[in-house]
Amino acid sequence: LPGNGVELKEYDWFLTTCDAAICFFFKESLPKDEPSDFLLRFTDRQGIPVGMDPADLPMRTGRINNRNKFVLGPSGSGKSFFMNAMIEQYMLYNMDMVIVDTGHSYSGLCSYYKGKYITYTDRNPITMNPFRITEAEYNIEKKDFLCTLIGVTWKGAEGTLSPVERDVIANVISAYYSKLFAENGDLSFNSFYEFALNKIPEIKTEERIVFDFDEFKYVLKKFYKGGEFARLLNEDTDKSLFTERFIVYEIDSIKENKTLFPLVTLTIMDVFIQKMRYRSNRRKALVVEEAWKAIASPLMAGYLLYLYKTVRKFWGEAIVVTQELGDIIGNAVVKDSIINNSDTICLLDQTKFKDNYNDIAALLSINETERRKIFTINQLDNTENRGRFKEVYIRRGAVGEVYGVEVSLHQYLTYTTEKPEKSAVESYTSRFGSYPDGLDAFIRDLKDSGKSLPAFISEVNQKQQS
Repeated sequence: LPGNGVELKEYDWFLTTCDAAICFFFKESLPKDEPSDFLLRFTDRQGIPVGMDPADLPMRTGRINNRNKFVLGPSGSGKSFFMNAMIEQYMLYNMDMVIVDTGHSYSGLCSYYKGKYITYTDRNPITMNPFRITEAEYNIEKKDFLCTLIGVTWKGAEGTLSPVERDVIANVISAYYSKLFAENGDLSFNSFYEFALNKIPEIKTEERIVFDFDEFKYVLKKFYKGGEFARLLNEDTDKSLFTERFIVYEIDSIKENKTLFPLVTLTIMDVFIQKMRYRSNRRKALVVEEAWKAIASPLMAGYLLYLYKTVRKFWGEAIVVTQELGDIIGNAVVKDSIINNSDTICLLDQTKFKDNYNDIAALLSINETERRKIFTINQLDNTENRGRFKEVYIRRGAVGEVYGVEVSLHQYLTYTTEKPEKSAVESYTSRFGSYPDGLDAFIRDLKDSGKSLPAFISEVNQKQQS
């Protein structure tokens, strides 16, 4: 069989002429499990299980320089399906997961692992006190974060701080901590705001600079006690979150709020950085779904860059997930802060983007050979005798491979984002008290019914309604 040399075993070897031997030469072979103890299980194009290492082995061999990932796939391409499959396998390695979501994509997996599912509501907002730190924690990085936080609070995510404004805020922060550390005072946004109202006029008078103090005072007032968002920056984060293994922040309800969305996203990322230092002896990952749009602004660029560079030092990774082509093309912050610091690119079915692919290829540095691989995703006749699966292209460094994400029915029902399927499963899990028990009961009843999955789901939902 010409081209089948890679399948020959040692006992098949024989002497022959060069002309004949060359027929057996072929540079490709079926993928094999990689030699690593950190393997994620996918399948090859034929449905045969294969283990690949997304982090440790390619780091050791110099194929990649960081564990960060950028995931791109249009709606319906299996993006959530792939992410759930990857995160579930991450959990098998005792990882800590923090997910910022805007579409309830991870509620099943969170329930399965008995994680914390935190939803933003007006009655129970996501709160933190970024000002309450010890003297040992106060450093240039924390100061830069607080400058960015005040900048976003004042100017909004799309705004910019002038050099003078940034310097004034930095000076106020330095003076604030010098005074309150010495006095052992109460550290919070409230005390910072009160201090700033006295300090900024002093700086203006001494330095004779232009600073819109009235605007600063008015805009930040709503985060001060008695204001509309007074709880947001004045109540401590639940300390139990630092030891919680699986946390999902669901902030769909505020994604249209230009004030809260970037601020809440930024504070969640800071909680992750604290957790990252607190749990330095274990792997951890921050997954930011479409919420990254709130922070991809010039004002946030420095903080994003800091996050990406810091996460590498603490055995962690940042994963940004998006489906919108327009959001990444032409966005300098995405390119400079996110893509340039993500050595692993995961692409789902890109057929919808085919007409614009030159722009994506240029942005992600995809060459012609890799592009041909990408456009075979879900296009091969390789579905026979296989369960539900989606294919994904994973590029570590310069070269990528296409894998199948093929899972059991238990996993599929945990990952699903289809509303009827989700509702039917949740009716069982709430009745049986735990997610695994409810899932087992659901599949047992499905098999006993002899019905197809869609028919059984329809029946369960009809019973629920009646």
